[in-house]
Amino acid sequence: MVDLYCPTSSQLTPNDRVLFLDFDGVLHPDDVYRTQSGLELRAPGQLMMHAGILVEILEDFPPVKISLSTSWVRILGYRRARAALPLELQARTVSSTWHSRMPRAPFEGYDMHNRYQQIRAAVTRAGLTNWIALDDDPFESWPDHDRRLIRTDPDLGLSSALTQEQLRVKLRALMGM
Repeated sequence: MVDLYCPTSSQLTPNDRVLFLDFDGVLHPDDVYRTQSGLELRAPGQLMMHAGILVEILEDFPPVKISLSTSWVRILGYRRARAALPLELQARTVSSTWHSRMPRAPFEGYDMHNRYQQIRAAVTRAGLTNWIALDDDPFESWPDHDRRLIRTDPDLGLSSALTQEQLRVKLRALMGM
């Protein structure tokens, strides 16, 4: 089993304000499948269809950095997953919860942990205190006592006005506004 708390190279520092970002169920519906021709959305719309909403919201919060907490990093690698984002989000993206030094075999190490545990391990590695997460959390892994999650509807993602407002509120709090 891999130690999720092992030191890894990260561009995060303890004082950073960080948004952990999932893709599926957030930036597009959670109906994405890996095919021979790549990742394919099997719902109306297109991949990253709500990314522009996140770009717009984050304009008011310039210091916020992004750490990818999406399975895309494990499947495609960090560079390719990051490249799927619009340039404005790529520029903010500095790390991910999964690193290439972790085993790729299913159900080993990293895959044995839920999303909350994966994010908490990344938080511990970087020594972060100011962070939130944007995720559809389909397995309800987030503990009730931790209020840093903005849970999206897996079909609506960031297209929901309520989710957008919840994100703005948590970003303001993250920034101490």
